Amino acid sequence: MPDRHLADVQRRVTDAVQRPSSPTADAPRAEELLLPSARGMTPAQRLDVYREQFWSRHLASLADDYPTLTWVIGGAGSFRDLAADYLRARPPSTWDLQRLGADLPAFVAGHARWRDEPLARDAARVDWAFMEAFDAADAPPFDPRVLASTPEDAWPGARVALHPSLRFLALGSPVHELRDALKRGAPVTRPAAAITHAVVWRDPSCFLHAASVEPLAFELLVALSGGAPLGEACEAVARAGAADVTELGDKLGAWFQHWTASAWISAVRTGE
Repeated sequence: MPDRHLADVQRRVTDAVQRPSSPTADAPRAEELLLPSARGMTPAQRLDVYREQFWSRHLASLADDYPTLTWVIGGAGSFRDLAADYLRARPPSTWDLQRLGADLPAFVAGHARWRDEPLARDAARVDWAFMEAFDAADAPPFDPRVLASTPEDAWPGARVALHPSLRFLALGSPVHELRDALKRGAPVTRPAAAITHAVVWRDPSCFLHAASVEPLAFELLVALSGGAPLGEACEAVARAGAADVTELGDKLGAWFQHWTASAWISAVRTGE
């Protein structure tokens, strides 16, 4: 019975704290949950302190995590309204503020105001990809000498391990460039619609980047990230992209040089 009572009190305090308006008007309810403070604060005032901290801290954290989305939907005021809707619909389930916005891209995609705005949906996805890339696991640096020492006949069966921070985004516009301009404080305009394939990653110095890649390279990276051997991945991409394997082979050397220089490749394993 005491445990059930405690759980009920905790639930009621949580409900009160997550209300967007002040609970001071509901003083009798607050008095059922809290005692007056030794410094003279009433139960309702004490509850209001927790409520203000909940909203100010969580709204500020989401705004920090979603700068591109904030700009796209009209600035801080519009984002605050969206973030408040999000917090009411999906209250935090963990103490980790890094995970607070994990469901926001899906929430934007289903939000009555923004679900028909592809730029808003893509901006949310790009911002969250940066969060995921920052928090992703690390991997030891790749030794490019492995490429030169790998026998030619081993390449079709080779499995290419990509750095864990890589995130792949098929977008309706180059919204990652908008984010970069915002972070640099450069002049920004709404990007025109253009099918864009982007990669977000964290470099060895822990700086975050995003770059566009050509569609065939993007599809190959996605296939490799799923664990497909190189030869199998190339054949699948060639079929899907109406390109032949020879054409891919001509591009592959330059792609691997770029991917290695960008620290996208963590390992190349043969003979597995």
